[in-house]
Amino acid sequence: MKRFQNVAACFVALALMGVASLKSAEPVRVQGKAIVRSFAGTASCTTAAGVARKLRVNMELEPGATITTGPDSFVYLHVNGLASTVRIAAETTLSIPLMDRLGSDRLCDTQTLLDLKLGEIVGQVKKKISDASIFEIKTPHGAAGSRGGDFVVIVVQLPGGKSSETFFSGKGKVVVSAIVKGETQVKTLKHGEAWTPGAGLPHAATPALINEYRIAIGLEPVPYLRPIPYTGGAVSPVVTNMMPVFPTGGPPGGGATRPAK
Repeated sequence: MKRFQNVAACFVALALMGVASLKSAEPVRVQGKAIVRSFAGTASCTTAAGVARKLRVNMELEPGATITTGPDSFVYLHVNGLASTVRIAAETTLSIPLMDRLGSDRLCDTQTLLDLKLGEIVGQVKKKISDASIFEIKTPHGAAGSRGGDFVVIVVQLPGGKSSETFFSGKGKVVVSAIVKGETQVKTLKHGEAWTPGAGLPHAATPALINEYRIAIGLEPVPYLRPIPYTGGAVSPVVTNMMPVFPTGGPPGGGATRPAK
């Protein structure tokens, strides 16, 4: 009898070990981060706790961080891994309320939420993200989601505390939801289409918006920029090539900056 009890105890112990090993093999949801790849001009960052921090290349930002840029300034970020990149334009305020990852694999499920309060962002979400991943851009009166491709979101402050919002799909599809006259409208923007909620249906983007987008992704030169060598010092180079992917995790060896007047 005692021998039977000992054998049964061994089986129970082995079973518990098996359950523990299965649980340990399950992917764990971890907090993601954004990485500053390059910046120019005047830009500041505030943490979720309200602490102001000075931006620097390769700086890591946790969820809840808010970035504000001044005139003639911009910031490039990798957001929640290397599958998405965002360029924050001049005079823009952007916070990142949510970044998390399920597991450590490059193709793991991710949840990313950007909150554009004012200004303009140009972004890219690579199609390598998993089917269960979520990438969403929130605005004062709407939201946009991307499953892969390039997008532009613009928020302009209007008198009386109101705002005008424009969404643009540079590549791929962007699904936009916005409140128009108290009702929620959902539009799917295809390549080259733009939509300003409350101003008609989606339409082909204006030449000015397309040109601005092409400059942002590096297809057109920026008139006031000139190349300078990057020495690796404290001053960050300005990267005019949109969506830089740095295999080594650092900025490229060259950049551009605005010449002194």
